[in-house]
Amino acid sequence: MPWRWPAWAWLVLMAVVFTLRFPGNFLLYPPFLMDFEVYRTIARRILDGHALQLYDPTTSERMIFKYAPIWAVLMTPLGWCSVHLGGIVWSLVSVDALLVTGWASDRLCRRVVAKAPGWLVPAAIGVLVRPITSGFLLGQSDLVWAALVVMFLLHDDEQRPWLSALWLALAISLKLPALLFLPYLAVRGRWALLARVLAWLVGLNVAAAVLLVPRDPLALFAQWQRALRTNAGAYAFDIGNQSLLAMAGRLLRADGFGLNVMALSDATVTLVTLAVQAGLFVALLLPWRGDDHLRRLLDGSVLMIFMAIFSPSCWVATYGVLLLPTCVALALAISRPWRLWRRVAVTAGLLATGACSVMTHSNFWRTIGMRQIKGETYVYLVLMVLPALGLALAWSLWCQRLAVARMQAS
Repeated sequence: MPWRWPAWAWLVLMAVVFTLRFPGNFLLYPPFLMDFEVYRTIARRILDGHALQLYDPTTSERMIFKYAPIWAVLMTPLGWCSVHLGGIVWSLVSVDALLVTGWASDRLCRRVVAKAPGWLVPAAIGVLVRPITSGFLLGQSDLVWAALVVMFLLHDDEQRPWLSALWLALAISLKLPALLFLPYLAVRGRWALLARVLAWLVGLNVAAAVLLVPRDPLALFAQWQRALRTNAGAYAFDIGNQSLLAMAGRLLRADGFGLNVMALSDATVTLVTLAVQAGLFVALLLPWRGDDHLRRLLDGSVLMIFMAIFSPSCWVATYGVLLLPTCVALALAISRPWRLWRRVAVTAGLLATGACSVMTHSNFWRTIGMRQIKGETYVYLVLMVLPALGLALAWSLWCQRLAVARMQAS
C-alpha cells in the first residue's frame, strides 16, 4: 500500500513528479523565469569582465541582484548556458534542493519521532504546494535557501561544527534573514559554532569579492549594501509582499484595500512591526529543559518561520522554506494524537495552518464566489493568508514546545 512506503520511495516519487512537471515541461515549453533572468544576467556580466556592475539593475530598474558576492561566483556557470538551457538547469537545481530539504527534514524528525510515517515529506509538500510551485515558476532561490538551513540544522545535530557552519554561512550570504540564527547561538552560549559561521561568512565573501574585483573588492560590498537598501524600500508594502511588515501595513496603513483599522505612517508601521518581531524572537529565547534533539529541532523550525515572515521582502515562494517546520508539526501531531487533540491551542494552530494552505489556491475563492478585492484577483495576497499560515504554524510549534516542557517537568 502506498501509505506504507518507506520515506525513500516517497522521495523518489517526488523527484519524478517535480522533474517531469518543471524541468521536463521546460524542455518542451521554454519558460520565463523572472528571478532566474537576474541570476543569468549577473553571470554574463562576470564572464564579460563587468563584475563591478554586479548590483546594477538587470531586466528592469527593480530587478537587482541582492545576494552576497559568493553567490555571484557560484551562479557564474549559468552564464555559459542559453536562456532555455539555463532555465532547465536552474529548475533541476531547485528539484535537488527540494529533495535534500525533504530528506534532511525526514531524518531530523525521525530522531525525535522514530515512527514518523514515510509520507511525512509529501504531506508537508502538499500543505506548501502553492509557494513551492511558485518558486519553480519564477526561478527563485528559496528552495536552495531552505536546503542550506536544514542541512545546517542536521549537521549541527550530528555534531559536525565546521560543515554545519558552512551551510549557515552560505544561507546568510544568500538571504540575510538567516542572520536570526546568530543571536540565537549567542544566547545559547554556542560561541565556538558562532565563530565558525562568522569565519566562513567573512572568508568566503572576501575571497569572492577579491576574485571578482581584485582592484577594489570593498567597492563590491558598498554596492551590495546599496542594493539591499533599495530592495527593502521598493518592495516593503508591495501587493505581493507577504511579510509580517506587509501584513501590519495592510491593517495599519491606508493602502486602498479598506482592511486597515488605523492609518499610520509607513515609519510608524515599521516600528510597530519591529517591536512585534523583537517580542516574538525574545519569547523563543526563553529557556526550557527538554531532550536536546527536540529542543534544537523545535527552536530551529520556529527560527525558519521567523526568517521568512520577518524578511522585509517576503514573497509567496519564500514560504517554501517552511517545509521542515511543517514536517515537524505533522510528525509531533501524529506521534501523540491523544495528547495533541486535548490541547486546544496546538489543535487550533494546526487547523489554522491547514485552512490557510487551502486558501492559498485561487479555486477556493472562486468556489465561494469571491474573485477579487478592489480589483486584485489574487485575493489571498490581499488578505495576507500566507503570513497567517506562518504565524499559525509557529503558534502550533510553540505550544508543542510548552507542552513538552511541562510533561518533562512533571
